[in-house]
Amino acid sequence: MFTSKKYLYLLFIPLISFSCIKEEITNPHSTPQKNFDLLWQLVDENYCFFEYKNIDWNAVKAKYAPRVTNNTGEQELFNICAAMLNELQDGHVNLYSYFNVSRYWDFFLDYPQNFNSTLVERRYLGNNHIIIGGLQASNINGIGYLRYGDFTNTITPADVRNAINQLGNIQGLIIDVRDNGGGVRDYAKIFASCFFAERTLVGYTRYKEGKGHADYSKYFSHYVDPEGAVAFGGNIVILTNRLCYSATNEFVSMMKCLPNVTLIGDITGGGGGIPFSAELYNGWQLRLSRDPMFDANKHHIENGIEPHIFVDMNKDDEYNNIDSIIEYAVDFLKQPN
Repeated sequence: MFTSKKYLYLLFIPLISFSCIKEEITNPHSTPQKNFDLLWQLVDENYCFFEYKNIDWNAVKAKYAPRVTNNTGEQELFNICAAMLNELQDGHVNLYSYFNVSRYWDFFLDYPQNFNSTLVERRYLGNNHIIIGGLQASNINGIGYLRYGDFTNTITPADVRNAINQLGNIQGLIIDVRDNGGGVRDYAKIFASCFFAERTLVGYTRYKEGKGHADYSKYFSHYVDPEGAVAFGGNIVILTNRLCYSATNEFVSMMKCLPNVTLIGDITGGGGGIPFSAELYNGWQLRLSRDPMFDANKHHIENGIEPHIFVDMNKDDEYNNIDSIIEYAVDFLKQPN
């Protein structure tokens, strides 16, 4: 576990419930302008990527504040606030009202999808594939294939070992986390730990300690400890696309520390800030990124993890029921070392 502070965090893509710190704010004098100002202030005092993203938050306020008056209706106010929050370009930033949820989705909508779940189910898993917990597994011409589509699904080291053992004598292993939008960080760490032979430094976190944009703690180290014997010690390919977000992004960052792992596909979606929540005077809930996470080299992972090999799905192949990224990974793992 982390060395300084004991938290259990859930990291999800927008529109999924979350659990994190909540700041209680009460004020009977709720007006559109006061709610807008409070929202801006909460972001100003807690958001962690202003400097990294080169965002002038005062300029953002100057852009949107004149649009709010005490005659601004609820839905109009929500739309103005949502537009302001989207300036952060962060999928972990949401505003929750009783009638809508704001979200920033351009982090993956601007990229090719590079995943077709129906194609994977029909061609590469089939009707006899192995299902253990949240894992799906099959043998593709001597190459093991593990599909883990959601880090909200419980996973244990026994699940991983059982799935791999049932694949038989495999030449390499594909772990497909494309379109996995995140979930429980502990599950990401458990999954990764099955492939580490020794305690390994995999990243860092800094914690918010004040209201200033630079008021952060020192770097606190994250380690992965092995969970028993290594589940598979051969060459591993991890398939990624832009919708690998939050806890999945962290999983990919951890696995990239292993010398036998190759990332193939597209850059992940990011989501490298641990969420924080607060409440406006009118009861709307705000979620934002407060504590930044880093890779083992102290580089931000907020904007995603680049693959070792970029591969997009070919539309003609997809039309003919072929996943170009899986096929590339299979060929890659069959090459002699």
